[in-house]
Amino acid sequence: MTGEIIDRTEAISLLSELVRIPSVNPQMGGGAGEGEIAGYLADRLRALSLAPTVTEVQPGRPNVLATAPGKQGGVHLLFEAHMDTVPPSHGQAGPFTPRLDGDRLYGRGACDTKASIAAMFMALASALTVRERRATISVAFTMGEELGHEGVAHLVASGFRPDAAVVGEPTGLDVIAAHKGVVRWKMVTTGRAAHSANPREGCNAIVKMATVIRALEERLIPRLRERAHPLLGPPTLSVGRIEGGLQVNVVPDRCTIELDRRLVPGEIWLEVRREVEAVLAPLCAEDPDLKVTIQEPYQNTPCMETPLDAAIVRMVQEAVCRIDGQHPVRGVAFCTDAAHLSAAGVPCVVLGPGHIAEAHTSTEYVEIQQVMQAAAIYREIMLSS
Repeated sequence: MTGEIIDRTEAISLLSELVRIPSVNPQMGGGAGEGEIAGYLADRLRALSLAPTVTEVQPGRPNVLATAPGKQGGVHLLFEAHMDTVPPSHGQAGPFTPRLDGDRLYGRGACDTKASIAAMFMALASALTVRERRATISVAFTMGEELGHEGVAHLVASGFRPDAAVVGEPTGLDVIAAHKGVVRWKMVTTGRAAHSANPREGCNAIVKMATVIRALEERLIPRLRERAHPLLGPPTLSVGRIEGGLQVNVVPDRCTIELDRRLVPGEIWLEVRREVEAVLAPLCAEDPDLKVTIQEPYQNTPCMETPLDAAIVRMVQEAVCRIDGQHPVRGVAFCTDAAHLSAAGVPCVVLGPGHIAEAHTSTEYVEIQQVMQAAAIYREIMLSS
């Protein structure tokens, strides 16, 4: 069935064109941003006789939204995928030159998530020719997912509310009904500077931070492992960055760490903060020189969880089964744009070609066969409602 609907040559051509357009998130190292790829996609949508809205979320960084009206009484379905990518990996050769090797197409963004964009576009082009289609279909290609989900947040803030959404991410065509949230923040220890020849005259903020990190590892993380969500497992805590000191011959008076806390449904920042404070309180009571500041989060992305009996979950399950056989409904640890849609009351599933293990790697690729299957699945969803 896939081969009858989706042309392999077209899939390779479209995905290759998308990979050739650098769309690196500029907040991750001076990338080009999403302006060029947004213009390309808007032109392709106009060629389908649609009227896309191109909305600048940040300077030179737009969202693209297009809607194909359906029949009265039909549902409104959104198909969403992000246009930005992470920067090329160190030593990655020709990251924006698509390379086909057998069934694999290599290049930055091929898997995450330009394969989903290509599949959604091809599905839409095919579905538009079906007169019996009842559903109103929107496609949204958003900016800024890789760091802060600014594009989808802007879309939600505009008041856009479909009945349900399919968010494209590399899931290997598995149906994702839940994913963890993430909260990221900084913690700072302050000390007293001194000459390294007389370190006892100072208070080493790095040493104090080491005490904090050890306490989190020994007293908090084991407690997190005792909790379990049926699809997502336990929440996690990771110290991802540390910075401190001015010079090697100066006792550091400041040390900063950045923490990544993965949330499961029901958890919120205030509770996370209270748990951390409960670990720090006895340390500070024992050591009057330990001074720790917990800053407010610079990222706070909620979880996504859609009931397994929700209409969109059943609809997507059935479409996947018709095209590629039975796939599991499961949860994932990584965050997606579905978090903001779900928080706004839009039931979501995450589904797309490729595997998350290939995303952000120096050998990022996607299998063309999966892109074609994803396009056929998206088309089934568009036409089955």
